[in-house]
Amino acid sequence: MTDVNLDVKTYAMRRGVKLYQIPYHLGIGESTFNRKMRGNLSDADRQRFLKAIDEISNEVKNNSGLVLPR
Repeated sequence: MTDVNLDVKTYAMRRGVKLYQIPYHLGIGESTFNRKMRGNLSDADRQRFLKAIDEISNEVKNNSGLVLPR
């Protein structure tokens, strides 16, 4: 069994972002995020998640590492 969306998971890990931070940042439920991550992502969702990872990572750099759920 191949690991779907490994690129998103790896990108988050390399940027120091935990996967649970992504749905909080986007204002969606963790269950919705997890359901999407179990299957093949649409291009729109993939770009949205990657952008959120960048934004979270930049917030961490600018706020001394503290990222709280919105």
